Amino acid sequence: KTTLLDMLAMKKTSRHEGEVRVNGHLRGPRTFRRIAAYVGQEDYMPAHWRVREAVEFNAWLKAQPGSRSADRKKVREMVDVLLEEFGLLEVQHTYIGGHAVRGISGGQRKRV
Repeated sequence: KTTLLDMLAMKKTSRHEGEVRVNGHLRGPRTFRRIAAYVGQEDYMPAHWRVREAVEFNAWLKAQPGSRSADRKKVREMVDVLLEEFGLLEVQHTYIGGHAVRGISGGQRKRV
């Protein structure tokens, strides 16, 4: 599974045959990176971050500078939707946690 996902996300440079299509269109590197994000199996989030902070930080990284998506209100609205859709609203103010800091569950961490 990991190798397949790596190939789809353009993380591996191994030879392969065939086409990769997204919504019926050939996948292009620029477009694909704008509409999709790849998260490896190991997560490296600061244990002292709260769930909402982590999602907002990543939303800002994905926002295009100078575009409508970089508007504070729009980012907040998008984060609210993501937290609800991923079932994280109830833990949005909880620490991510780690070895020394108690935090959210492993399943919740993967969804963050």
